[in-house]
Amino acid sequence: MRFKIKTLSYTAIGSGEGAGIIDTELVAHADGLPYIPAKRIKGVLLESAKEVTEMLGIEGDLVKSLFGVSGTSKGKAWIGNLEIENYEEISRELRYFKSNKLFKGLTNKEKILSHFSDTRQNTSIDLETEVAKEHTLRTFRVLKPGIVFEAAIEVDSPLTEAEKALLYLACLNVRRIGLKRNRGFGKVKTAIKGIDVKDTDQALGSLKKTHATEKPTKRVNESLGTFKSGKTMRLKYTIKTDSPLVISKKNGDQSMIDSLEMLPGTTVRGILADRMIRSLDLTEAHKDELFFELILNGGLRVEPAFPEKDGEIYHPTPMNIHKIKDDNASRDLLDIFEEPSGMVKSKPLGGFSMITDGDDGTIITAISVSKDVQFHNTRDRETGHNVDGSLFYYESLEAGQEFSGFIVSTEDDLRVLQEVLGNEFRVSIGKSSSSQYGNARLVFGEIEDIPEPELEEPILLVVTSPVILHNDFGFPDTSVDRLCHEIEQLTKCKIDIERAAVNIEDFDNYVRVWKMNNEREIAFAPGSGFIVSKASGDDFDFFSGIKHILRDGLGERVAEGFGKLRIERLDLSEAILRKKEEDFGSSSVTPDHSLQMLKGIMLEEMSLFAAHKGFLKLNSLGKAKANPYLSHITNHLAGRILYFLSKANSKKDFLEKLDQLYAKKIDNSNKEVKTPKKAANSLEKAGIMNDLKAFDETLINEIKQWERARDIDMLKIDLASDDIKFDLSKSYWTAFFRFIRILHKKDGGD
Repeated sequence: MRFKIKTLSYTAIGSGEGAGIIDTELVAHADGLPYIPAKRIKGVLLESAKEVTEMLGIEGDLVKSLFGVSGTSKGKAWIGNLEIENYEEISRELRYFKSNKLFKGLTNKEKILSHFSDTRQNTSIDLETEVAKEHTLRTFRVLKPGIVFEAAIEVDSPLTEAEKALLYLACLNVRRIGLKRNRGFGKVKTAIKGIDVKDTDQALGSLKKTHATEKPTKRVNESLGTFKSGKTMRLKYTIKTDSPLVISKKNGDQSMIDSLEMLPGTTVRGILADRMIRSLDLTEAHKDELFFELILNGGLRVEPAFPEKDGEIYHPTPMNIHKIKDDNASRDLLDIFEEPSGMVKSKPLGGFSMITDGDDGTIITAISVSKDVQFHNTRDRETGHNVDGSLFYYESLEAGQEFSGFIVSTEDDLRVLQEVLGNEFRVSIGKSSSSQYGNARLVFGEIEDIPEPELEEPILLVVTSPVILHNDFGFPDTSVDRLCHEIEQLTKCKIDIERAAVNIEDFDNYVRVWKMNNEREIAFAPGSGFIVSKASGDDFDFFSGIKHILRDGLGERVAEGFGKLRIERLDLSEAILRKKEEDFGSSSVTPDHSLQMLKGIMLEEMSLFAAHKGFLKLNSLGKAKANPYLSHITNHLAGRILYFLSKANSKKDFLEKLDQLYAKKIDNSNKEVKTPKKAANSLEKAGIMNDLKAFDETLINEIKQWERARDIDMLKIDLASDDIKFDLSKSYWTAFFRFIRILHKKDGGD
């Protein structure tokens, strides 16, 4: 289903932040394209649905079923952000233009946002003095009328006829959104497509019928295969974000929710469990043999999902790799295992990276995970105001990214998993996943063998997911001695940890069934690295034990994705750092979808250029009375020409109005003779009348010589168009005569 909104008046969708002279900015992406956050739309639709049920005298159970109950249950409907039409295509084109330095000056955030918006001011009036209170002037940015936004509405399970009817009517009932909606702002027109409701009459009829919810029936798990011991293999999964995701982590700030930059194994494991319960209609999942074996008994080991670009998975960067802070240094990186970092200012590279061999040596390719921050509040439906003045912020992973990992089990179990869940399905992930956040698709790849690593001493082991180690009394232990002990148990050899670069983290996980967090754990953080060698023992046992660790993990809760390690090469001090850039392919990108927007921005730039040229024309002869423009053109005359310009619709129309400045009479030969009146005589003395009659010729020639002429040509803006020439020349002459009035007023004269 698609939900559409068209702005019919100026609409303020505030971001909660200001910039420069703007006290309240619009919500917009990093590229400047505005959008309407889904949580606000969900709130508006929820209010609208309540109004519909109250008007029809229907109980509110349908509203709860559709939209859920805050903090208790999730509704069937998921709502995405309202984006401008063709948002994805326009955004991709803008990224291409920026990376290739095309349309320079047109694709910055401010220009793009200004194209869709305008500014408005308001102030507060003192009721006693009836004048504006001091320090109350506020400027806020608003969306222009006529902008169309659209969003996806998806459902976790089929809607009943009554639920479809209520959703349909709730959408149509929305009339205003945003700030100051009771003061003339935020008027919108809405529509919903793809819903099986023809019209309002059908929707009203469906709501009047009795609606009953059928209880789910449990399906018997027949012929789903049996559990067999066999070769351990892995199944790749990829999670593609269709909306922002909030994978929360604690930061100590009660008003801010930070997000991880990857998906923990516990999160993905929860997704698989939820999908299995829904697919098999399990009412008591813990009693189901398949669910118990695969999920509860640890039959599946679900590894975390890390960022993926162009088919390559990027893992946490080893902590021994540091970035040198000195911009004048001959290299970018420092390996603190090979040389001490005290002599050179450096910091851990961090983030996610991939280490490969290149023509120039070892290449470390770093990748950035795109994130955004949005603010939210709770609005009282009756008063229309914020509840208790509370504000909170969500940091989120942006939409359009991919994260991949592996599920490790026997081949038979992995095939059963695919048969039950399917190869691709929609999932809800993280906080606030009923609107704006959490919508994604999970896609399974092929079942494959686990690669066999080539090992030789010493070995650099790098933590990929938190490694939880417990001492003999069951308490967390993050000492190097404990790590040695655990590795020695698996390798049956005496182990020496030559060097270590370690970070420790603590965390807990929310368990939905318990409605509380589990016990806090302390672990070696991802990126921690250890150079491990054998002090004594058999080579075969040592390497077999290391392979076991790499395949099955180390420490506690490995079935949930913890304890994953990998090996990396040693001595990375000479490695070359590169950043992964977006690959647009070999073919160029043309502004197919962004053309009209870029044309509009370019025309605004051309109008500003024309106005600047009008000012320069006036200023070219000086600002003193010796300037013939200032000495012959009075304020009254300048105002009269400005009036002609404001009322003219074309060059011809303006010249006809200019002709009013001449007296006309028929001479003896029956020909019309024009005699300049006082106003026309003043314009002729100022030497400006011929330029006014030519109107656009000089300006258009200057635009053709402008440094931005290439952009004008690429955007196919026709400078021969009478409408374009008139609009630009109108800006030119308006600026010319407006500055005459300003300079006269500055000098205190007419």
